[in-house]
Amino acid sequence: MSDLFTKDNDVVEVVEGSVVSVSDNGKKPVDKKDMIKNIAIAFLSVMLVLTFFSNTIMNYSLPQVATQQVMRGSVSPQIRGAGTVSAEDPYNVTLKETRKVSGVAVKEGSHVEIGDVLFYLEDRESEELKTARENLEKLELSYEQALFSGDVPDDVISKVRSGNTTSYDSYQIKLKAVNDRYDAAKAVADAATKAVEYLTDLQNHDKNEIEYQTLTYNYENANADYQKKLIDYTYDPNDQEAIEKAKKEWTHVEDENKRETTELETYKSQVGIGYDQKLIEAKANETAAKKELEKAEEEKNKQVKSINAEISLCNQRDSIKEQKEKIAELEKDSVGASVKSPVAGIVSAVNKASGESISADETIAVIQIDGKDMTTSFSVTNSQAQKLHVGDAAKPQNSWMFSNEFKATLTSIKNDKSDPSGKKLLTFKIESTEVTPGQNIALSIGERAIDYDMVVPNSAIKTGSTSKFVLVVKFKSSPLGNRYTAAKVDVDVIASDDNYSAITAALDGDEYVITTSNKPVKAGEQVRLANE
Repeated sequence: MSDLFTKDNDVVEVVEGSVVSVSDNGKKPVDKKDMIKNIAIAFLSVMLVLTFFSNTIMNYSLPQVATQQVMRGSVSPQIRGAGTVSAEDPYNVTLKETRKVSGVAVKEGSHVEIGDVLFYLEDRESEELKTARENLEKLELSYEQALFSGDVPDDVISKVRSGNTTSYDSYQIKLKAVNDRYDAAKAVADAATKAVEYLTDLQNHDKNEIEYQTLTYNYENANADYQKKLIDYTYDPNDQEAIEKAKKEWTHVEDENKRETTELETYKSQVGIGYDQKLIEAKANETAAKKELEKAEEEKNKQVKSINAEISLCNQRDSIKEQKEKIAELEKDSVGASVKSPVAGIVSAVNKASGESISADETIAVIQIDGKDMTTSFSVTNSQAQKLHVGDAAKPQNSWMFSNEFKATLTSIKNDKSDPSGKKLLTFKIESTEVTPGQNIALSIGERAIDYDMVVPNSAIKTGSTSKFVLVVKFKSSPLGNRYTAAKVDVDVIASDDNYSAITAALDGDEYVITTSNKPVKAGEQVRLANE
């Protein structure tokens, strides 16, 4: 049963106690319960969408991790490394001259005997020999021009051409003789000049007559000493009697001057000649003394020039001799049209090809001499090196390439110079006819592979303050998807190799451990998987 009534121009219908609004245009009335239900549904939908996006955004902010399942597998503690084989005391084949290769007779790895041809050469004179001969021509031309320049005394030319060489002691004696004569002549000239200077001083003439006499005696004494030294230079050295007689005469003059000098104070009044005559004599003495000084200086310069010329010519002559010896040595060492092996062994390197030039002392081939050891080296960590001992045997990693004769023995364990505190350098002696110097070889040394129940990648092992651990991924389902969390599990590492470690831990053996992550991960922290 329903009742109708109007309100504000709208029609209102009351149906069994419920009020239903009817619009004035006659549309169907709206139920308020349905309206509330629709609003609630819309609200929940919005909340669901917001929650979904919130979780999605949060997931992208979580650390992204890569995982690997704990598995049963093998761990090989063997230490592996590779190095280039080198020879102990290899023989470097060189030439002492520049030549050009016309052909190569051997290959790397070839075995040669003494006398086997290594290279064929163009048959022409080496550049070193050609240059040496050109230098000899220049030295000889310069020597001849200096020898006959007109400035060298004949006796020096004859001595140098005959191959004689004056000793430095002889040069010193000759220089001393001319220097002594020059010094004596200079002393005479100085004394004569002082006498003239004194007599020229008119104011002091009368009162210093006694001093003039003293200067005169000094001049005469100096002249006597010079004349005695001149005797040694001008007289025949074999006529000692004449030399002694002449020296005695000048010694007598010196003695007389000494006596007269002593008596001069007593004979102050004795003035035998006038001032003008004394000045004339003094000037004459000065002129004669200066001429003798010029002669002594000229003789000194002549002797010095002669000695310098002789030394220079002797050096040029000796240089020519040395150059001729060098040419003879080059001619002796000059190889023919080929280079032959001076030793027996394996050719480990051929450094020249046909058409290439060889420089003097350049290594053109390397030969590993028969009976000499070959070695190779590589670096390992200190912890790896602690497991090894000198004398341990190593095997090639690619053993199928070598016969059973291959042998590698660890000969030394030393600090690696590139990282002395963290690495060791292992050196192995290689014994094999199938290995040649310069070859790269990979070796393994240590224990064989062993199977373990739980094996994880080395990157999964973390080191804490007191122990080692792994981070295991735990997951939990939710209406919005799985949630992943990192859980810490302590482990003991019982064996490891370059890639994997065998562990014991409170694990079932089918868990997934975190190996890498794009940011640091802590235990209990939520993460997202790299493959999701």
